[in-house]
Amino acid sequence: MAEIQPLQAFGFIAPQLSSHYTTYDDNQNVLIFLNYFEIDNQMLILISPLPIEYCQQSFIIFSSNILPRYRVSQKLLISIEQFKSIVSFNLLLFGDLYLTNKAQSIPNNARNFQTFINPNPLPQINILVVPGVYSINFDQIYEFLECKLTQKNQFIKPLTQLNCLVYTTTPYRVCNIQYQFTKTTQLIDYFFYLIDNSIYSDINEIQQIFMLDNPNGTLLDFLQGKYYQPSVNFIQAIRKNFYYNAQDTNFYIIQQIKCINQMHQQADYIKISCPNCENGNKCTLLSSNNQQIYFAGESSLFKYPLSIKFIDLVCRTFSPLICQLMLIANAQNATYKIGRLAHIQRIEEAISCPSFNSQRNYQNLEMLGDVVIKYLTSAMLFEETRFKTERALTTARVHLITNKYLSQIYGQLKLNIMNTKLNSKKMLNHMSMIINEQEDPKLSQKQQADIYEALCGACYIKNYEFKDQINFFKLTKFQFYGKVQQFYRGKPLIDFQQNPKDEQDDNEYPLKKQIMLRPFSETLKFNQPFEEFENYLGCKLNMIQEAMTVDLFEKLEFFGDAILELLVIVNVHKECERLYYTPQHQQLCREGKIPQKLLLCPGMLHTAKISLLDSGFMGTMAIYHNFHQYARNLSFETQNDIKKVLTLLRDDQFSDFRKINKYSSQIPKIMSDLWESVAACILVEHGWEMVVKIYGEMYKPYIKYVVDNISLIYDFYQNQENLK
Repeated sequence: MAEIQPLQAFGFIAPQLSSHYTTYDDNQNVLIFLNYFEIDNQMLILISPLPIEYCQQSFIIFSSNILPRYRVSQKLLISIEQFKSIVSFNLLLFGDLYLTNKAQSIPNNARNFQTFINPNPLPQINILVVPGVYSINFDQIYEFLECKLTQKNQFIKPLTQLNCLVYTTTPYRVCNIQYQFTKTTQLIDYFFYLIDNSIYSDINEIQQIFMLDNPNGTLLDFLQGKYYQPSVNFIQAIRKNFYYNAQDTNFYIIQQIKCINQMHQQADYIKISCPNCENGNKCTLLSSNNQQIYFAGESSLFKYPLSIKFIDLVCRTFSPLICQLMLIANAQNATYKIGRLAHIQRIEEAISCPSFNSQRNYQNLEMLGDVVIKYLTSAMLFEETRFKTERALTTARVHLITNKYLSQIYGQLKLNIMNTKLNSKKMLNHMSMIINEQEDPKLSQKQQADIYEALCGACYIKNYEFKDQINFFKLTKFQFYGKVQQFYRGKPLIDFQQNPKDEQDDNEYPLKKQIMLRPFSETLKFNQPFEEFENYLGCKLNMIQEAMTVDLFEKLEFFGDAILELLVIVNVHKECERLYYTPQHQQLCREGKIPQKLLLCPGMLHTAKISLLDSGFMGTMAIYHNFHQYARNLSFETQNDIKKVLTLLRDDQFSDFRKINKYSSQIPKIMSDLWESVAACILVEHGWEMVVKIYGEMYKPYIKYVVDNISLIYDFYQNQENLK
């Protein structure tokens, strides 16, 4: 291989795209993997050295809908000679498409065959393209190679439709035919062709540009300069480059095809959209900004041995498709590394930085993963008898959820994340150029921890089963040793489909409706029998005294905090995704048809946390459900504070969401602690099913309200600078 200056720098390239092809039977056979893509009712087959899995049924690149025919690449063993023909086919084809071929044969700087079957010191893109629909069309490959390598040129015949490519040999260039004419074709007919194709607006404009007073006569005479005065420079150049023989009877206006890197010139690689490909139109190699055109007789032109549809499809989709395959392979490899504990599309989301994809990245899953880790570590530590106080438990938990600890675990996974958009226009001919090795930009300790949390969220959201997350802990050597099975069974999912239609359409704040049916208690009572409280909740609780007694509930309150946070965030995330995070929403956001603020974002989940888990909300809920009446060891000061705030609560109409949180500083914190400790008491004795039955039903209307009004509430808290 000739020495050339390395020019490309893609950084890490997944082995599915960069590995060498494996040979068998003493180098007589080669294993390849076929990747079939249906693109705009056409088929494109790419060959990879390793199998690629496709998580999505389809994806869109520059307005082209791309559908992988199979979920996994199809394996095929071919002879070494067949593989050599495929490699030669690609070397020649991409030389033509990148306009680097100076002759019909392989250019001097082309890669040699050994670079595809031997390990390379630097990663190279080893994806190959082949013609075919259901299988590789070797006949077409051999026909192409025979034409190119033996220079067996096939003259073109008069065309009924201008739907083929041609090439010239001196100099060598591949062109598309724009216009066909004979010796008798009138010049005025050509001018009408220019007008019909919107090249010029009318005859007057053409006459001015061509410096022509009289458009009579034949086009051939005009190009030969017969009977016409000297014209403008570009007409003189055309006449100078007019190749034909005296015996030619058919002539053609031709233009060199567009370079593959000239496709999608106006594309936005952040939004993966191309304005030139919208409204049914597609960028094509047949339309070039290059104004240089050529005229040639039929004896100077030869038929290009591949169909114009195939060449145009490769030109239009190959480079951006390679970029997409890099991302798919990265997600696939990450999925393997975490033992397939999550769906591959969720892994893709978990390892994508916001700079890579502003609509779909690790931030939403990170918050979900954070609460899952918090719950599991809290449950594990709650089992420990050596931790007697909330402070001791919190200190132990903090050690397990710090950025430092989580980033260390993430580092051991050695995952390649998606943090920059690949621009296919910068991708030079992979059949000739070496690709520089470049490390991915370094992630901060917090980013590494966030991605680990996002992976946790991706694992949990697969089935909403704690066992999937626990298996991920084991895989990543997270210090988890929980044993009480009841803590790690069940799902914290609320059924939001049971609401009557009239409630679903009602957007009033839930507490406003609830106090109309049952107001806050008019009488202030304390130390009431626990049996009454158990009857109200609907379950027997052996630990109720511990849960409701000041100075005894600390450990339960610690656990209950994590339980309620998981209950709220999981259900808000699930419902928000259903309403605001569909692929359709993401695509509309990329296209600028809906604002970014209407798409689910981490700030919205944090909004829900503020709205439904702060001491004002939980304290108000505890007082509304009369938790204070059954509490033990409340001080007189606390009782007086409850009496004062209860008077305020009775008078409040709770007309919107802002009302309830203002009580954060007025309701004694003990009330929100009781709200959390009872939740833990229920889970410890009855499991998640009962927590969802009791607390899930109490939270359901509020979660639904927050989800339905998430943008409004989010904007409010942003304006209040409560969101960081």
